[in-house]
Amino acid sequence: MCGIVGAIATERVDRSLVVQMRERLRHRGPDAEGLWSSPDGRVCLGHRRLTIIDPSPEANQPFSTGDGRLTIVFNGEIYNFRALGRALEAEGVRFRTRSDTEVLAEAYRRWEETCLERLSGMFAFSIWDGATNRLFCARDRAGEKPFHYTAANRAFAFGSELKALQPWLPVEWDVDWTAIADFLALGFIPDPKTVWRGVKKLPAAHWLAVDLTDDGLHVADPVPYWDFELSPGDEGSDWEQAVRDALESAAAEMTVADVPVGTFLSGGVDSSSVTAALARTGQRLTAYTVGFEEKAYDERRWARTVATLYGVEHVERMVVPSDFEAVFRDVVLWHYDEPFNDHSYAPTYYVCREARRSITVALSGDGGDELFAGYRKYAMLARRSEIENAVGRPAAQLAARGAMALLRSRAKLAARLHPYRLAPEELLLSTLVTGIPSDELRAEARGPLAAALRQYDPLDSVRHHVRAVSPHEHGLIDAMRYLDLKITLASILTKVDRASMAVSLEVRPLYLHRDVLDVARRIPGNLLASGRGATKLLLKRALEPWLPAEILQRPKMGFGMPLSLWLRGGLALGDAREGSALQECIDASFLERLRAEHAAGRDRTAALHGLMFLDHWLSRWTDTRAAA
Repeated sequence: MCGIVGAIATERVDRSLVVQMRERLRHRGPDAEGLWSSPDGRVCLGHRRLTIIDPSPEANQPFSTGDGRLTIVFNGEIYNFRALGRALEAEGVRFRTRSDTEVLAEAYRRWEETCLERLSGMFAFSIWDGATNRLFCARDRAGEKPFHYTAANRAFAFGSELKALQPWLPVEWDVDWTAIADFLALGFIPDPKTVWRGVKKLPAAHWLAVDLTDDGLHVADPVPYWDFELSPGDEGSDWEQAVRDALESAAAEMTVADVPVGTFLSGGVDSSSVTAALARTGQRLTAYTVGFEEKAYDERRWARTVATLYGVEHVERMVVPSDFEAVFRDVVLWHYDEPFNDHSYAPTYYVCREARRSITVALSGDGGDELFAGYRKYAMLARRSEIENAVGRPAAQLAARGAMALLRSRAKLAARLHPYRLAPEELLLSTLVTGIPSDELRAEARGPLAAALRQYDPLDSVRHHVRAVSPHEHGLIDAMRYLDLKITLASILTKVDRASMAVSLEVRPLYLHRDVLDVARRIPGNLLASGRGATKLLLKRALEPWLPAEILQRPKMGFGMPLSLWLRGGLALGDAREGSALQECIDASFLERLRAEHAAGRDRTAALHGLMFLDHWLSRWTDTRAAA
C-alpha cells in the first residue's frame, strides 16, 4: 500500500512541485520515497512506499523496467502476481525482483489495457510508456484504492488523495457546491466528482490514457473494463458450497505478504467469516475488535466467541466519547480531505491504529452487506416484491397511497407505508439518502448552496447507475445490490482507506476478491432476503459449517458507534462560529432545530454530524487549504 503522484505536461514539469505532492502522502508510505523524470522532463512520477511484498530497495518505486521503456507508480497489491509472473516467464520475461510491481509493469507491456482483466487485487496505478508517449492509469474493480486527477493548463496531474494535488494548482481551486449538496444528502461525494471543480476521481473499474504528442496533451475519457453484471443462475445450484469455496480460496490468495497479517473482527457475520476463512487456510493471525461502554453497541463478547473458536489471538480497543472528539479534530479533517459523513471512521481509525502496533496487513469483511443483501432495507424490498408478485404492482401502489391518505395523522405508520407507494427507481434512490433529504436541504440552503440546488438534485449524481440496472428487469433486490456496490460501498471504502492509511496499515476486503464478486453476481436475489425480515439468507446458510448460530442469527451491528447517544449526552462537535462559511450556505437556525429534534427523540445524527463536519472542513480547507 502506497501513495502515488505524478504529472505530465507539454513543458518541463517542476520536480519540486511533485516532491511537495508526494510528501503530502508520507503517511501512506513511510518506508521509502522515490522520484523519477523522463529524459525530456515532461513527465515526473513520485511514490511513497509501505513495504508489503519484496522489501528489497530494488523493488522501490517509481519502478522502471530493465529496458527503461516502462516506469510505474502503483498503490495496492496484485494477489495473483506469482501466477501472472510464471505465465510471463513462460513467454521469455526475466524478472529481477520478487515484487508484484514488476509483474504488473510487464503484464501491461504484454497485454496492454487487457491486462486489467487478468488482475486479482486492489490497485490504482500509472504507467509511463516511453515508446508510445502514453501515460496509462487504472483503478481496481470495486474502487478499493483511490485515484484523483486534474487536467488543465496543458498538463495532467494525479494523486492518491486530493491534498496531494493542491501544490500543483495552489490558487485555482473552487468549491463545487453541487458536490457539497451530494455530501449533505448522500453522506459522501460520488465519483467522478470531487469537492473541487476541475478535479475528478477515476471511477472504479475504469482506465484512462493520456497521450503526449506533437500537437499537445490528449486526455481521453475514462473507459470501463468491468462491471458487476448480474447473471442469476439456477436456484437449485449449490450456492452455499460455491460461496465457501470462493471465500477460502480468496483468503489463501490474499494472505500473500512479507509482513504480519491479521483481521478485523466485529463479531458479525462478515468479519467472523473472514477470520474463519483465514484460520482455515492455516494462517497464523491476530484479530482486532473495537468495543464501547454502551451495551447496545458493544460486540466484544461475540468477537471473543469467534476468536476462541478458531484459536486466534484477540486484541480489543475501547472507544469513548473523548476518543471521538480527538479523532474528529486532530485526524479526520486532514485525512478525509473532502466532506465525509460516515462517522464510523472513528472506531475504524482506532482499530486500525491498534492493529498497526503489531501487523501491517489486515483483512476485513467490507462488501459482504452489499453483495449478499445484508442491510435491513433488503427485507423491505423483498416484502414489497412478494406483495407485488401476489397482487400486482399497480394494485399494491394504489393500496399504499390510499392507506397513507387515511393515516396522515399517524406519522410513523405513514412513514412505514411510504416505500410501497414509490415507483421502483425512486424507491431505490430514496434508500441512498442517509443525510438531509433534498426537500429539506433546499428549504435550509442559503447563498452558493441554494444557487446550486435551484436546478439540481443530489440524486442526479447517481441516477445513471439506476439506468444501468433496471429494477423492472432485474428485480428490486438485485438492482439494490448493484447500487450498493457502486455507491454505498464507495463511501465505505473511502472510510477504510483513509483511516487505515492514516496509520500506514493495509486493509484487504476479502469479499471484494474477484472470485467472490463473480459468485455473488450469479446468485439469484430472491435467495438472499425475505419479506419476513431476514437478510443475507444464503450467506448465513453457507457459513453454518464455520460459525455458531449465535453469530449467524444475531442482529447486525458492524463497526457502528453510539454517536447518537453521545450527542444527546452532551458530546459537542463544535458550534458554527459567527460569520463562518457554514452560515453562508445553511440557515443559521437549522443546527439548533436539528439539536432540539435529536434531543426530543428523532434521530438526526447524520444531519448534525454532516453539518458540523462541513463547517470544520470549510474552515480547514477553504481558508488555509495549502497548509500542511
